[in-house]
Amino acid sequence: MYNFTTYLDHVAVGLQNAFYNRFYFDILVVGFTIAATMLIRYSTSQVNGLKLPPGPTPSFFVGNMHDIPVAQEWNTFTKWSKQFGDIVYLRVLGTKMLLLGSYRVANELLVKRGTIYSDRPITPPMLEMGGFGTSLTVMGNNADYRLRRRLFEQHLRYSVVDRHQPIQIRETQKLLRKYLEAPDNWFDDTKYTVGAIILDIVYGYRVTSERDPWVEVGEQSGRYFQICAKPGAWAVDVLPFLRYVPTWLPFTEWKVFALESSANRNSTKGMFEMVQAAMKEGTASPSMVLRYLEENKNGANIPEEAIMDAASDAYGAGVETTLSFIYGFLLQMTKHRSIQRKAQDELDRVCPDRLPTFDDRKSLHYIEAIGMEVGRWHPGVPQGIAHRLEKDDSFEGKFLPKGSLIIPNIWRMCHDEETYKSPDIFNPDRFINVEGDGLDISVLDPRQMIFGFGRRQCPGRPFAEAQFFYTMALILKVFDVLPPLDTQGKEVIQPDVYRSGVVSLPLSFSCRIIPRSNDMAELIRRTEHE
Repeated sequence: MYNFTTYLDHVAVGLQNAFYNRFYFDILVVGFTIAATMLIRYSTSQVNGLKLPPGPTPSFFVGNMHDIPVAQEWNTFTKWSKQFGDIVYLRVLGTKMLLLGSYRVANELLVKRGTIYSDRPITPPMLEMGGFGTSLTVMGNNADYRLRRRLFEQHLRYSVVDRHQPIQIRETQKLLRKYLEAPDNWFDDTKYTVGAIILDIVYGYRVTSERDPWVEVGEQSGRYFQICAKPGAWAVDVLPFLRYVPTWLPFTEWKVFALESSANRNSTKGMFEMVQAAMKEGTASPSMVLRYLEENKNGANIPEEAIMDAASDAYGAGVETTLSFIYGFLLQMTKHRSIQRKAQDELDRVCPDRLPTFDDRKSLHYIEAIGMEVGRWHPGVPQGIAHRLEKDDSFEGKFLPKGSLIIPNIWRMCHDEETYKSPDIFNPDRFINVEGDGLDISVLDPRQMIFGFGRRQCPGRPFAEAQFFYTMALILKVFDVLPPLDTQGKEVIQPDVYRSGVVSLPLSFSCRIIPRSNDMAELIRRTEHE
């Protein structure tokens, strides 16, 4: 009698024959792989009748690996959002990705449901080898992260950021005096000024030389992070065992670079030790690091590693993100003379015979609107920083699987036709009310997007906003920002071209920074002796 046991015997014999016959064995393996892949895809494509969001058709094994752009990602991501909707599903090998294309969806998921959307992806090996494994930017949502974020926020939140104004005023006024003396050096001088301000706030270290080595460390840290974080650039991110190869082997220049990056990150320990030494001698200037060392002296128990990490992040990340706003502002001013003149009219009305101050911010609505429009026009972090979904979720009838990387396409949100009229036109007036005497609160403030979302919003936002405002106001009060001239003396209007990467700055461009008048030049010269 043919029974189930006999059936299993036949199956066993068939499998045994297949193993002995290479051809049949290959067919068996391929068939099993196809079946397993289809099972996995089906099991993750719908739960409780809910389907995954739509997206570009994946390849059989690698998924959408070849669809992900390596440059100007925001353009491709925006095209997908327009084609597939506000949530786009992608798969790269075994990694699931959800691309968010509207503020409405990002706010609902990343802010209102922040308890399950505030984690980060596992840190890629190259970033970890480069010394960034304990960076706030990439740390998971755990106790170590929350401690470092708290240290950062307590020193730079809105309620206390005003205490840093004397440093910002001193260094920004010094920058404008440099513009008078050597206007062609505006690019490097601006970069060093931002570094000098953050060094003083974080470590109490005052930059006195033109090219201070500690400013160089901060600039290099930002560059190392940009390169280490580049998606798809490093084989070690796909084959983690490569991190153990010795550097004497050929083709290991990438590991040498990672070790250099780690050494740069660790070098900020020298700044920390300088503060410790000055504290013992009673000569330390007020700073973030000094504050927490003194709290420990008075009985707190803050790990020194956490203080060092928070300080390194404030310095390394703060420079590039602040520069993305200032450089973007200067580029747009070379292209929009009428906007520049309108801002100068406002400045001359509010502070006719003096330089603007931080207190003038509440009256300088158009300057504020220019800052908002610069951030909207090209966000400093166009694709945001990926979040990670900690449990299965659903939204508007779509299944959102646990472990998915959540990528907020901030550039798309800032250019959404449903949010901003004529989004491809640079127009600060979109944020001014009908009466012309204040901001229009009915228009979405792009800073709600460009600094990130929910519990992962950039903790340095209060400082960045304040520094950007003061830099814009001071420059436009004293100078005209003009486009370069060609060999015939005609103005050259430069294209909007921005670097790809985590932080996106304008690619190399030129501008002429010229005093509006001798009286304006004298206003800034006098600050040297005040």
